[in-house]
Amino acid sequence: MADVPLKGGKGMSLVSIEQVLQWDPDLILTWNDRQEGAYKIITTDPKWQNIKAVKNKEVYQIPHGPFNWFDRPPSVNRILGVKWLAHLLYPEVFSYDIYRETREFYKKFYHYELSEEDLNELLAHSLRK
Repeated sequence: MADVPLKGGKGMSLVSIEQVLQWDPDLILTWNDRQEGAYKIITTDPKWQNIKAVKNKEVYQIPHGPFNWFDRPPSVNRILGVKWLAHLLYPEVFSYDIYRETREFYKKFYHYELSEEDLNELLAHSLRK
């Protein structure tokens, strides 16, 4: 757990690259690029290349559409976010088909049939290969 001062408002705390290097996380979750996430920076910037999660390709975008599946704003998407995160972290325990789960969720909650293109966009950089 990050030991940083709590910030009011949206709860986002700034940390330096030096702090992240010191923590050397095994896995990194980031907002996606549409939410001004850092996925591209983390995976391409040389400053990040010595971090264990980056070396081991364990950097993932949190799916977003129409709302973030894990963070703000609070929405029904957090239900799917719990399934996504459980599958990401413990695929041997939660071994369901996240593509099928996502399709069913969007059909049930949004009355929308996801295309293959929709699914691929929603889950881009969000799953282990």
